[in-house]
Amino acid sequence: MTISLLAAALLLAAACTSPAPGTDVGSSASAPPASASAPPSRKLSAPTTLLGFPKTTSRVLYGAAIQQLEQLKREVGQATSAIGEAYEDGTPDGDVVFVSGASGSIADPAGVLERALRPYRITKVASVDAGALGGEARCGRGRTEDGSYLTTCGWADRETVGVVSFTSSRPQTDHTADFLTVRDLVSRPTD
Repeated sequence: MTISLLAAALLLAAACTSPAPGTDVGSSASAPPASASAPPSRKLSAPTTLLGFPKTTSRVLYGAAIQQLEQLKREVGQATSAIGEAYEDGTPDGDVVFVSGASGSIADPAGVLERALRPYRITKVASVDAGALGGEARCGRGRTEDGSYLTTCGWADRETVGVVSFTSSRPQTDHTADFLTVRDLVSRPTD
């Protein structure tokens, strides 16, 4: 768990600094959120386990997950739901998955996604398949200040925006499929 806590602390620090050199997440200025018209048909909720990992009990990891939540909530106007959770495998050098997101009304999904990914230390940000829920999706890779491996993916559509970060002490494989699984698991129809 030592590596996990250190990675979380560095993820927190990274989210408060400039992106890594060479990051190309665009330069759109903050745009006001869309005005609410019809209520969203989807909301976000955090499952008890995610990709086989339980929710963390670490306040540091949880803090890292909610670090960007206020920004995401502002992007959707009046948020109808919001999540910020961390999931870990519980081993000393274990992997951690951070999930943050909000639902509401989004007029410019591409711009919102651009701003949502800007704080992360990732480079070569590229569009990826957004999956069945549509919208915009992008992923990038980087390293935390302690050298941990980082993959961060985000999505935005007309109703939801979210960011999923994977940290590990080991080199990572492509997390696009995991990202889409996470997005599908946290997006639920409204009641």
